[in-house]
Amino acid sequence: MIPEGVDIDDLASQLGEDSVAFSSTLPVERVGELEPGLIDAVAHAEQSGFGSLGVVVLEHTPAHVPDLRDIAQDLLLDSGLETVVVRTPDSGAIVSDLHSRGAIESAQYRYLGDPDVVGATFRLVDDLNGWSVNWPVVTVLILAVIVAGSLATAWTFARRSRLRA
Repeated sequence: MIPEGVDIDDLASQLGEDSVAFSSTLPVERVGELEPGLIDAVAHAEQSGFGSLGVVVLEHTPAHVPDLRDIAQDLLLDSGLETVVVRTPDSGAIVSDLHSRGAIESAQYRYLGDPDVVGATFRLVDDLNGWSVNWPVVTVLILAVIVAGSLATAWTFARRSRLRA
């Protein structure tokens, strides 16, 4: 649910301009402090193969924190961006049509815990660009499970054969 006081249409319009949006209640000096760096972070995302990124900064965390995900999801759908980040002083949400939920969850705690919104956004882009499944490890684990299952089956059959004899 979108909390009262959050203007989705205004935020979507701002995202359409430069992929960065701020709540109307955020002090002007804070917007001036964050906007150039966040625009650079959005450009970094585009140039690094991350995909299109939108960043929204709200002044207050809603009483019901999961509403942040609803805000991010609505903005993702309205903006045509591939990833939208909503950030508040105490929390945030990240949704994406491009990056996996697992990748986002592994990167979001570091991102949301960093009070440096601009620097954290650059690191989020780099973290998600660098995240991948370690296929050699997964393959070894699958083979280990198969070997263990085969050994257990062979041991069970050998034991049954000895009991019958």
